Amino acid sequence: MILFLKPYFEVKPWAGNELNKIYDCPEGTGEAWIVSGYNNKSSIITNGRYKGQTLRHLWRKHPELFGNYPEKEFPLLLKLISSSDNLSVQVHPNDDYALKTKNSLGKFECWYILPETTADSVTLGVNVKNSAELKEVIDQNLVESFLINRPISKDDLIIVEPGTVHAIHGDTFLLEVQESSDITYRLYDYNREPKRELHIEDSLNVIDFNNSKNRIHNFKEQDTFKNSHFNMYKLFVDTSEEYENKGFEIFYIIDGNGFVNGTPIKKGDTFILTADSQKMEFEGNLEIMAVIPKPKEEERLKMRKTALITGITKQDGYYLTKLLLEKNYEVHGLIQSKSQLESRYIINFLDNPNFFTHIGDLTDGSNINRIIENVKPDEIYHLASQSHVDASFEMPEYTTEVNALGTLRLLDAVKNSEIRTKVFCLSSPYMFSGENYPQTEDTVFEPKSPYAVSKVYAYQMARCYRENNNLFVTNGICYNHESQMRDKSFVAMKIIDTAKMIREGKKKVLELGNLDARREWGHAEDYAKAMWFSLQQDKPNDYIISTGECYTVREFVEKTYSKIGINLLWVGEGLDEVGVDAVTKEVYVTVSSKFIRPNDAKVLVGDSTKFTKDTGFSFKYDLDKLIESLMED
Repeated sequence: MILFLKPYFEVKPWAGNELNKIYDCPEGTGEAWIVSGYNNKSSIITNGRYKGQTLRHLWRKHPELFGNYPEKEFPLLLKLISSSDNLSVQVHPNDDYALKTKNSLGKFECWYILPETTADSVTLGVNVKNSAELKEVIDQNLVESFLINRPISKDDLIIVEPGTVHAIHGDTFLLEVQESSDITYRLYDYNREPKRELHIEDSLNVIDFNNSKNRIHNFKEQDTFKNSHFNMYKLFVDTSEEYENKGFEIFYIIDGNGFVNGTPIKKGDTFILTADSQKMEFEGNLEIMAVIPKPKEEERLKMRKTALITGITKQDGYYLTKLLLEKNYEVHGLIQSKSQLESRYIINFLDNPNFFTHIGDLTDGSNINRIIENVKPDEIYHLASQSHVDASFEMPEYTTEVNALGTLRLLDAVKNSEIRTKVFCLSSPYMFSGENYPQTEDTVFEPKSPYAVSKVYAYQMARCYRENNNLFVTNGICYNHESQMRDKSFVAMKIIDTAKMIREGKKKVLELGNLDARREWGHAEDYAKAMWFSLQQDKPNDYIISTGECYTVREFVEKTYSKIGINLLWVGEGLDEVGVDAVTKEVYVTVSSKFIRPNDAKVLVGDSTKFTKDTGFSFKYDLDKLIESLMED
């Protein structure tokens, strides 16, 4: 398949007029991004079944067209640059520096000098020995005197390796081929007004002062330039030529007119031959530059994975952050205000150089869009919700806004960002009535509260976006789990905290609701690992994540109190039932109507056979180990 591309145009104050001679573009266009997968700056397909779609969208949705490259972003950026004035003096970092400072890769690029160029040089290097000398030169405003300008001519290929000081001069028209990296440091801008930001410290840190390689390659007829990132070669067509596909390839028509597989082509046209194509035929008189991208070498794929966590200021967020940082992820957390930086859930992570926070809210879609676009996460763990069942009756609208529509906004932001990311959506067993158990992925939802209804909406919307937009979205129905980081308002922590107070000699009576409600009691550490396991699969799915062990609230209380030497005896029935010390008859537990929900799910216990079979995951904690860990100070 051949994909013809419409460029993205950028107006620049230093623009020449060569692009206006080729394209119908605005006056002052200095750059035509002829092959781009950048967000909001993507090339657009102009033919066939994908007409009107962006290259960025196609890269994400149909990776098979591009040979299933492992990179989440389109690997190359091709630009035409027309200048009437000198561009700023810049330098790119190498991989090591980019990984350390930006969790990114360095940038290699090259410039093919087109015939319309009248400039006779480019800047390629700086005549100093080290960063200390260059800093002195900068302080004395003598940078221009120390720049190394190299002579150029038509068909030269200027090789700009990471660490090379470089600049395009006025009256240049060139084709730039570069890795898709957005890291560039501006060293000097000729003292122009208005002043633009300079990146002196970063520039001094990355310049390679000892690189003596020949950086200019003169392209001859049918010549090829090879490097570890892509191959470039010139192709000349005189009358007709059949072309065998070498994989996913990019073509730019430098000059001439003709046809490709019967479709007219001319100077300035750009197209991609997809990986599923066998061959194509050129006709006419054409001079063509072809570019074959190469998958990144395995040792270059050292970038830390990036994760975004919503709901990071809760127990799951804490354990997930801890786990991901241990796995060398770069972790970004969504918080609602700066005051949450003092939260016990994240305060211990603030000194970690791989941990970042962003102020945002699931009720603000534009905010979520910006954060996802800036972070570009490999994985998103969507944990945020209004998770109190009782509160959902008091705040049904807010619960729906956050749990249901918040999930919709997040999924839509992922869709619109057109990045390859995996999303885990935390779901709830309260979506089930508990009449039929154990629950499996096929059990019918019967929500009994506004909270449960909102979670059903979120679950189904996740499936909708997965099936209709080809997103990697996994629903994880995580059963009840606790930890010392659990909010104290939840029943398990009420029981644990009361037992601790009694152990310390403080008299305390525990008020509970339905003692016979049957639930699971897992540990949040296990569940955080399970969430991570679910996103390491090749395909997204919906999972019950569950220990499969079910106990009543009554049994949980008995096991907990036995840890402090109290053997409970139950006396009475219904609201009059109490739990007393079997020896002293002192009352320790009472039942209160304010904690009883008439429509509460009866038995919530899951069958995680599908999850454990797919992932090989096993739980570390049983109920006794859980209670012991919770009782620790």
